[in-house]
Amino acid sequence: MTKYFMATIHYSEPHTDKYLIKNVKDEKEAEYIADSQNANPKFSELWKEDSGEIEDQTITIEEVVWDSEKRDWVNK
Repeated sequence: MTKYFMATIHYSEPHTDKYLIKNVKDEKEAEYIADSQNANPKFSELWKEDSGEIEDQTITIEEVVWDSEKRDWVNK
């Protein structure tokens, strides 16, 4: 079964990117894609981006599902 994950990348400077990670099996694979393959449209879609400088980063991975009423991805 295909799962979807929202990967939020937090930077030491005020800057946050969110990617919808698709077609992956688990959180570990989603984190790898968010960290090294986030520009590849086969695996991810930039969901929200803040402007700012990129420095040190941490990644938060949460499994999500599409909520048709809210018209957004929500935590599972």
